[in-house]
Amino acid sequence: MAPGASPYRGFYINLDRSLDRRARMEDQLRQFGLTDLYERFPAIDGRSLKPSGSPLKPGEIGVFLSHYEVLKRSRALGKCIHVVEDDVLLTRHVRPVLEEAIAATNVFQHYDLLFTDSVVNCHFGLLKNLTAAFDEVVMPASGPVRLSDLKLMDLASVFYAAFSSYVVAAASIERLLALYEQELSGGLKTPVDIFIQQQVLAGKLRAGCLFPFLTSSGIEDHSSGSTIAAEEERARPAVVVMSVLKYLFLIGRDLDHAKRLLDRATLGSRTKTSQHHALLTQVTEFILSKDFEEF
Repeated sequence: MAPGASPYRGFYINLDRSLDRRARMEDQLRQFGLTDLYERFPAIDGRSLKPSGSPLKPGEIGVFLSHYEVLKRSRALGKCIHVVEDDVLLTRHVRPVLEEAIAATNVFQHYDLLFTDSVVNCHFGLLKNLTAAFDEVVMPASGPVRLSDLKLMDLASVFYAAFSSYVVAAASIERLLALYEQELSGGLKTPVDIFIQQQVLAGKLRAGCLFPFLTSSGIEDHSSGSTIAAEEERARPAVVVMSVLKYLFLIGRDLDHAKRLLDRATLGSRTKTSQHHALLTQVTEFILSKDFEEF
């Protein structure tokens, strides 16, 4: 399918001052043949905005407005819109799977938003369930991944805030814009990812997530991290560990690369742990294994 005939259009949100991230995104787009399908959307820099009285940080305000404005700009296209932030890690499966999902009438007739990844929270039951689901998926030995190879998770009751890569159904763009405008009219109080989480859990938006993930984020750039976060926040080992945790459920993830990042983040200066902690770690490892049976 030629780029002009694709049923969706992609945008990546990027600050003018984030030149390294722009270069990395453009490299990925070239690598996966997406240059003609995705374009850069200049992010709104929260540092340049006048004080608004909002409890949000300037960067959080800029991110909210950027996601709102990219949707306004694309409303006239009449297509599904894939919005990504500039630290996203793409895979070669993104385009074929998304085009197949758009062609499948049961996907975007049922969902307003389709996420290609999600935050993986430190919730024991979630980790157990995701690990079991991941192990059940059989990827094709060769050739592209198909939509039927993946699971489609409904996020109506369990949705951890994530907004680094999502598709908005063409028919749902106006609905999402109306929710944004309602929030903006009362003054911004909530970061955009948390805001969308609240709308999904309240039943105002319907959201699904493809699993295993087609994308991840943060895994290649822990030295710079989010352009919202303070420098000391970006370097925290916990931030690296959580990014790796999400990455472990990505199609085609590089386990050796993940191990190097985890070792760098966790094997340095550590608080001495007790025997109690060691036993809890042993219990956790066994429960996550296939040897553990529910009773």
